[in-house]
Order: sequence, then structure tokens, then C-alpha cells
Amino acid sequence: MSDFIVNGTLIDGTGAAPTPLRWIEIAGERIVGVVSGEENLGRPLPEGGRVLFDATGLTVMPGIVDAHCHISYGVARGMEEQDLYASAEYRAIRAMWHAGQVLRAGVTSICDPGGSWNVAIAVRDAIKAGMFQGPRVAAAARYLTTHTGLADYYPTWVGAPKSGVGAITNDVQAMLTEVRAQAKNGVDLVKIAASGESSILSPGGGSVPAFRREELAVIVDEAHRLGKRVTAHARNGQAIVDCIDAGVDWLQHGDFMDKEQVRRLADSGIPLCPTMTLNMNMADWGHIAGCSQARIDRVRRDMEKSIETLSYAHRQGVRMMCGTDTGFAVTPYGEWHAREMELFVTLLGMSPLQAISCGTKEAAFAVDPRGIGSLENGRWADVLVVDGDPVADIALLQDKSRLRALYKGGVVVDLTPQAEATRWPWEKSLEISHGELRYDAVHGKKAAE
Repeated sequence: MSDFIVNGTLIDGTGAAPTPLRWIEIAGERIVGVVSGEENLGRPLPEGGRVLFDATGLTVMPGIVDAHCHISYGVARGMEEQDLYASAEYRAIRAMWHAGQVLRAGVTSICDPGGSWNVAIAVRDAIKAGMFQGPRVAAAARYLTTHTGLADYYPTWVGAPKSGVGAITNDVQAMLTEVRAQAKNGVDLVKIAASGESSILSPGGGSVPAFRREELAVIVDEAHRLGKRVTAHARNGQAIVDCIDAGVDWLQHGDFMDKEQVRRLADSGIPLCPTMTLNMNMADWGHIAGCSQARIDRVRRDMEKSIETLSYAHRQGVRMMCGTDTGFAVTPYGEWHAREMELFVTLLGMSPLQAISCGTKEAAFAVDPRGIGSLENGRWADVLVVDGDPVADIALLQDKSRLRALYKGGVVVDLTPQAEATRWPWEKSLEISHGELRYDAVHGKKAAE
């Protein structure tokens, strides 16, 4: 017997125009039929079908996909908190809690492109085993980095702690060894810190390449040989070009490209995940999370350049996916996963329908490009029902009170909010609430908590 979601307006994630929905038919965990269009509104349901949800007056769309969500970071305010505090065991339990918050925000799939220990792998497997409700997860482990790459945060006499998010790979053998170890431990993808920010190497701001082109090629070749895809943090334009030549599967950020480098990326067909949300949140509300004014000012200057670069990239046809860099204090779990779509509209000039596709079918590239991201036959039945028209108001997807129903693999998700938790267990006695880092996602103001 099939289950049916009926009526409402269908946005299927493919970029097709919204259309009246008659039904989505679900058998088991998959979509087996979609009937839509004015001509089908009077069509009777197949005999014996069960109506899961009547979406009359609502919008039916794919579950949101966040292509850049660090589930192990724990709402970190700084690199020490991100890398040093808490055991692997506590991080895994905390991450599972946070995964529930992500799911209840309408996000049915995430890519975790790097974090501490093997936390993302553990969360992925616990969800797959049915122990907890959470989004689908494509998991990386620690970033491969060099001394000039992102994730080598500390002085050389301190080094990179095993609990940190970076694995120092300064020679080819170390690169091969790390890729093989990560493949053995069950990653879905390998993350390279292909560029890095450094006040010493780039005192005027900006970004520097972290690997030679031939080193990147070694990493990519070995990961692909072992059946793993590769993504790269690459803000620097030369790093972007080197990653293209090395065959990286998709790229993160790309905000310091010149026009020629943008055109190279467009011609390559390699997708880009800009993650504008983190920097925009820092520019708007970084002071709440303890960012210095100097850092906020630098981020604002960088964003001016980034918007110019990424707008040009959109016009040149660069494939873009939505990701938010969730996991930091300015991007807490379950709060901002739909803001990237809004920024694609307001800053990059996309239509709302284009942006929705970037947050569904395009973002699916980082998780399961053939199984999620659109409401089509054979895809997983990951369905979000919202009150309102996101084509008319893309920001409404950030308002969790507008979520009317959510299904992951045809199974209803309980959207009841979790009880509040503190950031750290000892903060209970200090009366420091996790809620202090939550924001009103619609009006962009700090929640009155």
C-alpha cells in the first residue's frame, strides 16, 4: 500500500516552475510517483492509498540540503574551544543532539566537510542504524593541511592536536597515509585545506595557497582510487585553479578569485559552495559571539569583494550549492540553514526558484546526488511542507514556525523543539544559556532569551 502527500503547491527542486500538486506517492522510503498540474487536480487517488498529509494551501518541496555543516564543532566561539575542549565521547554525544536540531529545521541532509576525531562518521552511522533521528550525513574527517593551510591554527611549537580539525600533511607520504587512514575509518569524502589565511603570509588580508598543484593531485588520485570524493577549502584564486587541475570534486568558498579564475571554474563544471552565511552572520552579529570590531570590519571588507566575485561567478554559469558553515557561535545548529538561499537572491542576483534549487538538488551533489534533493520518481521521500510561498518570500524558510510537516525517507519527523541545553555542562551553575547564541532568523535580531 502506498502513502500519499496530497494537494498544495509543488516546488520539486529541479528548477521547474511551481505547479499545483495532486499527489506524491511514497512506497517504503522512496517516491514512486508525482502527479501535478491543473489538468490533474480532479484525479482520484489510487484505491487503497493512505493520505499521509493534506497540504492544501501550503507549499510542498524537497527537504533542505546543507552542503557545509560541521556537526562536531559544538557552537564554538574560538579555535581552542573547537579543537581542544571536550573528549571525543562528549563531542559525539553533543553532535548527535545537534543533528536533531538540524533536522527539525527542515534539513534532511548535510555534508560535514571536516571536523574533530571521527565524530561525523559516528553521527552518520547512528542515524543510519535508526538509533536517533537526524539528517542524512556525508562525512569527512580531519582536514588535510600544511603549515600554510587552514586548520594549522597553533604555533609550530604547539603543533596540531589529535582532537583538532586539522591533520598536518607536509609531505607526500603523510598525505597518502592520512587519506588511507581516513578511508579505512569510513569517510565519505576527503577534505583538503587548499588555502589558508595568515596574518604573517598575507598581512593585508586575503588567502594563500597551502599545497602545490602536484601535491593536490596526489591526494585526489589516492582518494579517488579508494572510492572517496574530495572537496577543498579554497578561498585563494590560485588554489581554486590548482584544485581544478587536480580533479577535486567540488570546492568551498572561492571568494578571492579573479575573473579569469572564475571563468576557469565555470568551464570546469565543478560546483562551488560559497558559504556566505558564516561571514554575513559574523558581519551582522559577530559582536554577540565575542568577535572583535577589527575582525568584524575585516569580514565586512572581504564580503564586499566576495559579493562582487560570486555575483560574477553566478553570471558566468558557475554551479553553486548552498552551505552555511553551521557549527560556529554565529551559525548555531538549527537556526540558519536556509539563509544561504536568501543571500543567493539578495546578494548574487538569483531568482528565488534558482536559490531553492541550489539549496536542494544542487546541494545534493555533496551528499547523494542521485538520491536526494528533488521530488522525482526513485528519489528518497524527503519532503518539507511549509506555510507560505518561498518563491514570493525566500526568507520564510528560516522561520521554523512555518514548517508544517517534514518527512525523511517517508517517515514523519517530530518537529517538537528539544529542551534547551547549555553549551558546556559546567555552565549550568554559571547560568549561561545556549540560547544566548540563538537569533530570530526572520528579523535578524538576537532572540530575547
